[in-house]
Amino acid sequence: METMLSAQEVADLLKVSLRKFEQMVKAGEAPPHIRLGRLRRWPVEEVSEWMDERLREGAGAPHVREEED
Repeated sequence: METMLSAQEVADLLKVSLRKFEQMVKAGEAPPHIRLGRLRRWPVEEVSEWMDERLREGAGAPHVREEED
């Protein structure tokens, strides 16, 4: 059986607050989750794939501002 993560665990992995993560979920900007009754859980594999995709797209890369001469 695949390991499942809570919202707090995913937020910790993403290095964001739980509140920010909940905002991401609501906006559709978070990894896909499943419902087990009233609980939401995130499969580790889904979170890992989501993070890899974001890194490939450059969404997680810091934006470096070029200095003017």
